[in-house]
Amino acid sequence: MIDARRMEVYSQFFDKNLNALNDISAIIVDEDTYRTDLEKQPILFFGDGALKCKAIINNEKAIFFEGGLPSAEGMAPLAEKQFQDKDFADVAYFEPFYLKDFVAAVSKIKGLK
Repeated sequence: MIDARRMEVYSQFFDKNLNALNDISAIIVDEDTYRTDLEKQPILFFGDGALKCKAIINNEKAIFFEGGLPSAEGMAPLAEKQFQDKDFADVAYFEPFYLKDFVAAVSKIKGLK
């Protein structure tokens, strides 16, 4: 779970074998966020977005990991598997996935133009 500023997080659910259970999404966090999922089973939240959720989501099945943040070091096994599978990206045509389109807005801070 990644903090997306304000009261929004980017999140995705995985099972214990790291299989994705849904698509990554941007979610505005409130006290009802993940309520239906938590009724079914406990959920382990981690990442800098989890700290934001801990103050808002009050559910005994919500477990918040505070031991550290994910590191790029954890990508090594994933990269090695893609290498072994010869699953390479064509860097000439690769486009990053930003999840949401950037929308520029005029600043509302007084004095800036």
